[in-house]
Amino acid sequence: MRVTNPATNPALLDALAQEFVDSNFDMKQLIRTIANSSTYQLSAEPNAWNRDDKQNFSRYYPKRLNAEVLLDSIDQVTGTQTSFGSIPVGTRAMQLPDNGFSSYFLTVFGRPESSSACECERSSEANLAQSLHLLNSSEIQGKLTNGSGNAAKMAKDKERGHEAKIRDLYLLAFSREPTSEETQIAKAHIDKHGDKANVAYEDIVWALINTKEFLFNH
Repeated sequence: MRVTNPATNPALLDALAQEFVDSNFDMKQLIRTIANSSTYQLSAEPNAWNRDDKQNFSRYYPKRLNAEVLLDSIDQVTGTQTSFGSIPVGTRAMQLPDNGFSSYFLTVFGRPESSSACECERSSEANLAQSLHLLNSSEIQGKLTNGSGNAAKMAKDKERGHEAKIRDLYLLAFSREPTSEETQIAKAHIDKHGDKANVAYEDIVWALINTKEFLFNH
């Protein structure tokens, strides 16, 4: 927030500021108010009237998850934890105190260098290096094949059926249940691998984290 980046709706900004003060600076209440608004909840799917709109907020504009959020999301779906050196185990990327911690993932996905206070340092542009990293990097493959990760746990779980475990993965990745077609495709892939269920589940998790539904905020 700066003079060179004025609010598109000053009255709305003032109203939100006043509500923030009235709620005794309750950040959760502020976020709840924004997230519950009809404007925030508009569909990202364009229609015949707003297809070309890029400035009036008549629909949601999908954007790729920020580097830190994406890495934490991948850790959640794979059931693994990223190590940041001297930082305590279990620290999420969003909790890093500064950008002094080396991470190729965060760098390639546009984490700002913080050489200035401008948010414009952060890059949301997609590039080939990002796609290749998600598809076949040793970092991602290591998370998929981790013996204590979600893929391994589900392959070892003999008490629940594949449908229930597929449902859990979709809820983790997309916060929704899979369609009947998605369930059938995933289950057929697991059945095809026979005794190598761990490989099948690794494939499914890999496929989920490489979808636009996972990589973008809709």
